[in-house]
Amino acid sequence: MSRSFSVDAIVLATYNVGEADRFCILFTRDRGRIAARASAARKPGSRLGGVLLPFQRIEAELREWSSGYIITGARRHPACKRTGELAQFLAAAEITELLLMLLEEGEAAPELFESIAEGLRSTELSPLPHTVRILHLLGHMPSTDMPHFSAFSTEEKICIGQWIGGECGTSMFSSKAERTLSSLCESILHNHAGKKQKVPGIKRAMTLVA
Repeated sequence: MSRSFSVDAIVLATYNVGEADRFCILFTRDRGRIAARASAARKPGSRLGGVLLPFQRIEAELREWSSGYIITGARRHPACKRTGELAQFLAAAEITELLLMLLEEGEAAPELFESIAEGLRSTELSPLPHTVRILHLLGHMPSTDMPHFSAFSTEEKICIGQWIGGECGTSMFSSKAERTLSSLCESILHNHAGKKQKVPGIKRAMTLVA
């Protein structure tokens, strides 16, 4: 017995399956992380092919079977913003990679969902404020009065506290302080996920080449 329902979702990753299907990892507002298959999404003329792409916020129609979820329809959410510049694309990739590494299936997290949606809409080229916020919402970010933050000034700790609280605007961080905080976030992620993110390394390599 199947049932259908609608979801507000962010596409975290997609994988080609078979001759024309697309397998999607979705982070939904009300159901958390789920995996769903879109039949014939890669066929010419499919309405799903141009919508079911990483970093897109979508409104999707799903059908639940005993074997899993099938995407029967999807369209871009009105708040969805395209990532036109390479730096924005890499920032979005870093945010979604973080979720793929840490987010468990089936746990609704509306506050985290809204934070991710805001991060993907952001025109800021650094995902660091949103990374701090995400790690906090997932319960992995230490308090700023912990020894982890001893290298930061009072003003920088206040800024980090604002990011933790959801005020993810621009900052007056020095390049050195930003690198230190990025390294701390990478260390926290590695301790909880058992592996490192790939995107930050790609960004560093591109900077060296440039």
